[in-house]
Amino acid sequence: MPYTYGSEEWEKTYQEMVEERLVKVGKPYVMGSPEWVATFEKLIQEDEHYKEVAKTWEGTVVIHILAKPSAGLSKDLYLLMNLWHGDCRSVRLVPKNTGENADFILTGDLERWQAVMKKELDVVKAMMQGKIKLKGSLPKIVRYVKASIRLVDLAAQIETLFHTEMSEEELASYNKTLEELRSQFGF
Repeated sequence: MPYTYGSEEWEKTYQEMVEERLVKVGKPYVMGSPEWVATFEKLIQEDEHYKEVAKTWEGTVVIHILAKPSAGLSKDLYLLMNLWHGDCRSVRLVPKNTGENADFILTGDLERWQAVMKKELDVVKAMMQGKIKLKGSLPKIVRYVKASIRLVDLAAQIETLFHTEMSEEELASYNKTLEELRSQFGF
């Protein structure tokens, strides 16, 4: 039985798991893994430039990565960023029902997100072209284009191993670990 997302027990156990994985798992981190998400959170929280360009932003943003079983991603991933006036309260892997209730949801396939995080695809242009689907106010997102670009810049700083670059053995191991974490944390 998974912990209930949003409870103190979930958060405490999630943080303990992340701390263990940050010590145990070496870089590069797999995109969307707990250690990748924690590194992203820390980069946002410590970035003065982001704080400045997002100082009037309010809301939750989800990066929704669509499942791609052939690349070791058997189910969709939801990365929830709780952002408030330049502060990053948290970035978490969350259950589907939580992810789908964010203020803004950016949905794309694995390759699109990979291209965004490698800075090969501009996230704002991708939204305008329908390559990444937006649920939420496009005018509001456009007003904060500098904050969006800075988030991508920060994600690009993470030493990242993308699913499409992994061997079959690495994918099998990652998928097994991810399923264990899903059963414990509900994401």
